[in-house]
Amino acid sequence: MSRRGTRVRVHPAGARTGGAPRSSPGAARAARTRTAALRGALGSLVLALAAGAAVVLGLGAHPVAAAAAEPTSLATISLTSIKPSLPSRDGTITLSGKVTNTSKDPIVRPQALLWRDQAPITDVDGLDAALDSASNSPIGSRLYQKPGQFQDLYTAAEPDLAPGASATFTVSAEMADLALAPTDGVYLVGVQVLQNGVPVAVARTRVFVPVLSEDPERTSQVATLVVLDSRPSYLAPGLLADDHLARDVAAGGRLRALLDAAGRDRASYAVDPALVAELETMRAGYSVRTADGGTTPGPGQADAARWLADLAQLRADHDGYRLLFGSPDVAALAHARRTQVLEAAADAGARVEATADLPLLVLPYGGAADGTTLRAAAALRPRAVLLSDSATRGAGPLLEADGVRVLTYGAASLGGGPGPDPSDDAVHIQQRSLAASWVETTSGETRAAHVRVVRTTAQATSADRTDPPWSEATPLGEILERSPQRWSGTLRYPSSAADDELTATQLAALARLDDAERTWSDLLVHGDAASDAADAAVARAASGSWRGQQRRSTAYLAPQQASLDTRLTEQVRISSIRKVSTVAQQGVEFPITVRNDLAPQGDGGPDDPAAIRVRLDFVSDNSRRLTVRSITSDTIGTLAPDSGFTGNAAVTARANGTVPVVAQLYTESGRKVGRPVPIEVQVTQNGTTGWAIAVVAGLVLVGSTTWRIRQVQRERARQAADAAGGGAPATGALGSVPSSELGTRHDDASVGS
Repeated sequence: MSRRGTRVRVHPAGARTGGAPRSSPGAARAARTRTAALRGALGSLVLALAAGAAVVLGLGAHPVAAAAAEPTSLATISLTSIKPSLPSRDGTITLSGKVTNTSKDPIVRPQALLWRDQAPITDVDGLDAALDSASNSPIGSRLYQKPGQFQDLYTAAEPDLAPGASATFTVSAEMADLALAPTDGVYLVGVQVLQNGVPVAVARTRVFVPVLSEDPERTSQVATLVVLDSRPSYLAPGLLADDHLARDVAAGGRLRALLDAAGRDRASYAVDPALVAELETMRAGYSVRTADGGTTPGPGQADAARWLADLAQLRADHDGYRLLFGSPDVAALAHARRTQVLEAAADAGARVEATADLPLLVLPYGGAADGTTLRAAAALRPRAVLLSDSATRGAGPLLEADGVRVLTYGAASLGGGPGPDPSDDAVHIQQRSLAASWVETTSGETRAAHVRVVRTTAQATSADRTDPPWSEATPLGEILERSPQRWSGTLRYPSSAADDELTATQLAALARLDDAERTWSDLLVHGDAASDAADAAVARAASGSWRGQQRRSTAYLAPQQASLDTRLTEQVRISSIRKVSTVAQQGVEFPITVRNDLAPQGDGGPDDPAAIRVRLDFVSDNSRRLTVRSITSDTIGTLAPDSGFTGNAAVTARANGTVPVVAQLYTESGRKVGRPVPIEVQVTQNGTTGWAIAVVAGLVLVGSTTWRIRQVQRERARQAADAAGGGAPATGALGSVPSSELGTRHDDASVGS
């Protein structure tokens, strides 16, 4: 279909977007056989038709039409250069690259041919349509008539390109031979690979090429921000989890290329302080942790020192900013309500001396944000929050809503394309950037300024050292000084962006590490340094670079968590007998010991960095029956490393029996440390009970004796009364038997109590 001078063929429903319809290798070989049989008969006809079309169209070259329907690609084409990036109509264009056989069969007598489409792209819709088109749309045509327009990728001795093998090529043509339309615009130019002379491409690549007769009248300002960050690898002073930074800062590495790009005239940069801190560790000499838990010397000391020196030079004459320490996943933390981690990242970044004075830019991962994310970022009071223009629905570049300043960058300005893959190399990125900026500048849709963010090696090496004639390089700071555009604050945050955030499992591991780090710093008498280290460790653990890297992030956090667990549970401990018996109700004590088994980090005394303060609490299973008094931190005092305290735990019992008690150490702020120790306290109050029985027995004896005396007195009084009155004979005082029957040995006197 036609879009303002742009011809784009829409692929049929169900066709593959980025390649030809799939076919089996057997079908491909059959097709090649049939084509070879017909080639002799049809070759003349094809050439005649092509020549006739050229005459009708007034074309200078005689192209062969490319097939619209083609088999699955048998190879990939990687472009390594295009010269020049902005060819003139009276000049020459040259493409170089590499062809790799990705099939299971040899490619017979492969050839690389220059290809182009002759219709210009002149607007944004045309660019978008080309980016979305299949690799065989538009069909375009190949050039082969002149030397240099094609190259044989085989020799008589080696006619085949074996599976997995690669061959390099360079094809070129005079721009006049491309016979492009006279209209200024963006044209699709590329390379196609044929095999065995069959006019069906087995591999394709396409790239945007602006071809202009004159420069645009309008110009636009472009601010380039180079982001200097990396996946965290720091474990401890002088120890890294892996050595990817050594590769990145070496010649040809990603960070080396990015730093060079940041050094270009009027470019700006934003650096992660965590990266600087890790490189400073490398510069001082470092080791790398091995898979078996050992260490090996790190080789990147010199390259790290060189990179840091170049960064210091860059600071002297370039517009610079700092990112949050560790580049945490702002959206995930905001949605999980863990914004304290963001505050820790901001604090940690402010402590890195080399970058502390740079203004803060908050860059949510991928430039995506919703309202919650933006509010969390704004709470850190940055110079600006940097978002993709797709998040702000195209608004930008400098916005403000509710006092929050937002700077937007072009989400697609440094993307690759068009397909097929690979299309994200430096050549594709460079040419797409040139094409997009020219279209925006000439279409009347251009803004006063654009911001582009550079993060990859391909992006860093894609741009020419000089900007195109229609754009003017501008430092980011100049844009930030302008008056912002009022904005509603409406943001676009698709569900796919939410799905990409750090997972619940990763956030849970982060929370556990955070709790352990805070407990460790709280345990120490001199915990300020540990608290600062905790901010940095937690920020690294929350890095957005762990997105989609569950196993890698787990492997990174595991040794740190294990080290903390050992210190907090094994090296600070309680020593006590497990069963205590007592016969007293109060005033009973049993001995208990608190140990600090941490290794000294200094002189080993109370001022040592590993000195701790704790309190010891006891939790009774039945506090109504028994309690054990806590031992305060003042009583225990400061525990130097490799030392202990032994004190007495006081028991108060209110009943007999066995009551389980758990002894637990706590930091002064109430965080648990060490393992809980169960103790059985058995109370057998035998002495107290015996005295109670004796007292009761004594009272009973006194009472019974008094009663007996009174009874005898009454009985004698009655007998006397009976004798005086001639009454019945008297009975014994202790029964109804007459005393005369008791005998002399059983009178009252002898029977008395």
